[in-house]
Amino acid sequence: MSTGEPEPAPPHRAPAPARLARAAGVIAASTVASRGLELIRDVLIAALFGATSAKSAFVIAYAVPFFVQRLFLGGVLSIVFIPAIADVLAGGDADETRRVATSTLNMVLLIGCALAVLGILAAPLLVPVAAPGYLRTNPAVLTLAIAMTRVMFISMAFLALSGFVTGYLNAHHRFTVPALAPIVFNLVIIAGLAWLPHLAWRGEPLGIRGVAVSFLLGWAAQFAVQLPAARRAGLRWGASLDLRHPAIREMGRLAIPAMLGLAVIEINANVNRFFASFLPPQPAVDYVAVLDYAFTINQAPVGIFAVSLATALFPTMARHAAEGTAPLRATTSLGLRGVLFTMVPVMAAMLVLSEPLVRVVFQRGAFDPRATHAVALGVVGFAVGSVPYAAYYIVTRTFYALHDTRTPVRIGLYMIALNALANALFMRYLGHVGIALSTSLVALANVGWMLGVLRRRLGGIDGMAVAATGVRTGIAGAVLALVSLGTLKAVGRVVGPAGFSGAAIPLAAALAAGAAAYLGVCAILGVRELALLGSLTQRGRSRPRPAGSGEM
Repeated sequence: MSTGEPEPAPPHRAPAPARLARAAGVIAASTVASRGLELIRDVLIAALFGATSAKSAFVIAYAVPFFVQRLFLGGVLSIVFIPAIADVLAGGDADETRRVATSTLNMVLLIGCALAVLGILAAPLLVPVAAPGYLRTNPAVLTLAIAMTRVMFISMAFLALSGFVTGYLNAHHRFTVPALAPIVFNLVIIAGLAWLPHLAWRGEPLGIRGVAVSFLLGWAAQFAVQLPAARRAGLRWGASLDLRHPAIREMGRLAIPAMLGLAVIEINANVNRFFASFLPPQPAVDYVAVLDYAFTINQAPVGIFAVSLATALFPTMARHAAEGTAPLRATTSLGLRGVLFTMVPVMAAMLVLSEPLVRVVFQRGAFDPRATHAVALGVVGFAVGSVPYAAYYIVTRTFYALHDTRTPVRIGLYMIALNALANALFMRYLGHVGIALSTSLVALANVGWMLGVLRRRLGGIDGMAVAATGVRTGIAGAVLALVSLGTLKAVGRVVGPAGFSGAAIPLAAALAAGAAAYLGVCAILGVRELALLGSLTQRGRSRPRPAGSGEM
C-alpha cells in the first residue's frame, strides 16, 4: 500500500524469456477477449440504432476527435515515446527517468486539454467539414453529431493520458495491465449501453448520445485502471516541464514525420465518410453508418491474419535487411504468399456469403433486413480489396526494415487524391457500393506501386513464386465460393429461413464446407504454404516440453 511518498523507480532490466512468454500469453488472450467484447458492443449498438442517421451521427462524432487525437497525440505518442523513455531507462538513472516521464506526462496533459477545449469550441466548424453532404441531405445529422463530438472531445484527455500510461508501462516491460485495459474499456461501454441510451435528459431519452457518454466513461476507466500499475512502476506527477531535455527534443524531432505518416492513414479513412454523406438516406438506411458496418466486418480478418503475420515477420525482416537484399526478398515473398493463402479464401467467402454473414452478426432490433442488404453490398465492395489491404502490412514492414518511412508516406499522399477522385466517380454510378469498390481498387494501386519500388530496390520480389501461389489459391478460392454457395442453399432448404438459426446454421455449414474444399484443392494443387502450415502445426504438437514446465 502506497504511503503517498515518492518511491524510487524500479531498476530497468530486460525481461526474462519466461516473463516475455507469460506476457505474450496474456496479451494474446486479452486481445481475443477484447475483440469479442468489441463485437458484442457493436452488435448492441446495431440492435439499438441499426444503420440509421443516428448511427451515422455517432460515426462522425467519433471520427472527428479521434482523427485529431490520433494525429497529434495517440498515434505519435506510441511511436516516439517508448523508444525515447527506453533509451533513458537504459542509462539506469532513476531521477533522469522520472524527469523525462513527468515532462512528457505534463506535455500530454496540456496538449490533450488544449485540444479538447479547442475541439469543443470548434465542433460546429469541424463536423460539417468532415461530412458536408448532410448540409443538403439531412442537416439534423450534423446537429446531433456536433453535440456528441463535444462529448467525445472531453474523452480526448483521458484517451491521451491512457496512451501515455500504456507507453510508460510497456517501456518498463509491464504488459499485463495495458493488455487488460481495453477489456475494461469495452465492459464499461457495454454496461453503459444497457441503460444510458434509455436515460431521460430534459424530458427525452439520451438515445445515441448515451453511446457517446458510454465511450467517455470507458476511456476514463481505461486510464484509471492503469494508474496503480504505473505508480508501482515509479510514475509520479510533478510540476516540471523540461522541453529542452534531449529526450523531449528527440521526441519532438521524431513526431513530425510520424504525424505525416499518420495523417495519410487517417485522412484516407475519412474520405469515404466525406463522400457517403452526399448519398440521400433511405428509410432505416444511412450510408455513413452502412459503410462503417461493412468496413468493420471486412477488416476483422485482416486484423487477425495480416497484422499477426506482419508482426511475426518484422523482426526477421529487420535482421535480413542488415544481411542483404536476398534474405529480405525471400522473407517479403513469404509474407506475400502467406497473405494470399489466408486472405483469398476470406475474400471468396465474403463475396458469396456477405448477406447471411451480416444477417447473423447484426440483424436484430433496429437493424432490419433493409440495413442487412445495404451493408452486405458494402461488404462485397470492400471484399475486393481484402488481399491488398492485408498485403499493405507486409509491404510497409519491408520498407521499415530498410529504414525507409518516407516512401509509403509519399505514395500514400498520391493515394489520398486518387481515392477522392475514384470515390466521386464510382459513387455517381454505384452509390455506396462504388465508394467501397473504389477504396479497394485504390488499395490495390497503392500496394502495386509500393511493390514496384521494392522490386527495384531488392532486385525482384520472387514474383514467380508469388504469382504461382496467387493462381493456385485463386482456383481454390473459386471452388470455395461454389461449394459455400451450394451448401448455403442446400442447408437453407432443410433448415428453413425463419429465425436466427435459419441464417446461422446454413452459414456455419457453408463456411465449414468451403474451408474444407479450399484446403483440399490447395493440397491437390501443391500450395507450399499449406505444407508449411501443416509442418508448423505438427511441430507445435510434437515439440517436447522443457523439464519442469507446468501449466499456467
